[in-house]
Amino acid sequence: MTALEGWKLGWIGVGRMGTPLCRRLLDAGATLSATDTDPVRLAPLAGAGMGAAVTAAALAEEAEIVLSMVPNDAALLAVTIGPGGVAETIRPGQVFIDLSTVSPAASARVAEAMAARGADYLRCPVSGSTSTAAAGALTIFASGPEAALERCAPLLAVLGNETLRCGAAEEARAVKLMVNLVVALTPAVIGEALAFGARLGLDWEGMVDALSRSVVASPLLAYKAEMLKARDWTPAADLDLVAKDLDLALSVGGREGAPMPLAALARQFAAAYQASGEGGLDFFRLATWPERLLAPNPR
Repeated sequence: MTALEGWKLGWIGVGRMGTPLCRRLLDAGATLSATDTDPVRLAPLAGAGMGAAVTAAALAEEAEIVLSMVPNDAALLAVTIGPGGVAETIRPGQVFIDLSTVSPAASARVAEAMAARGADYLRCPVSGSTSTAAAGALTIFASGPEAALERCAPLLAVLGNETLRCGAAEEARAVKLMVNLVVALTPAVIGEALAFGARLGLDWEGMVDALSRSVVASPLLAYKAEMLKARDWTPAADLDLVAKDLDLALSVGGREGAPMPLAALARQFAAAYQASGEGGLDFFRLATWPERLLAPNPR
């Protein structure tokens, strides 16, 4: 028997991350239907046995657990409390799980709507990329009712290799934004170090190897090392997405009085690339920011 045989699931948002995650659920034996603002995205998964629904409300009528992976606050609110949203039909005994990166404030509005319907709500934003999603190697930050987390643990284990329980309400949202701040700043810091080494005559690939094997090595750098060496900016997560996450974190930080000068600087670097039409490139393109400021090395 496969891990999720007999589980009846609904999925909202079959995009860059949603597609590999849906494949994992199908491979684990779940009965799965999905909806998306662009129905064309559903077609590749139809051959794997995934059904289609017109609205999120239609999914919630049939599925025991509904999951969503959408791009921003507006999209989450639309598929939950908007017309045809989950809140129209979800009922006691069902669970709504959102895996998106959104603000605590928007998530709290969803929590109110789910509570009014008597359904459980799990906030489960994920950390990882399209490749880690396909491999089931995401880290999931989870908050919500403990009983619902226990019930959904086998499902979350199919999507990620680690689930960190963060609290009972919006704590997981805050943790995800905190992690994304470090993610967004990483290529900016690495870029400065690489530019420093280049001015001293060091080889680009050798510098990347040195960073990757030193005390500053990290899973993120390991994942991006070959991209850096090749200067191949084919996106796993693009600059536009990271800019959106920085905007979200800066907005929350501003409301809470948190000083964030480094995040603001990283956002301006991202804005420069967006202005030159490079927002669709991988966000590690930010590692080349000094090249736009520095004259060629006179040596």
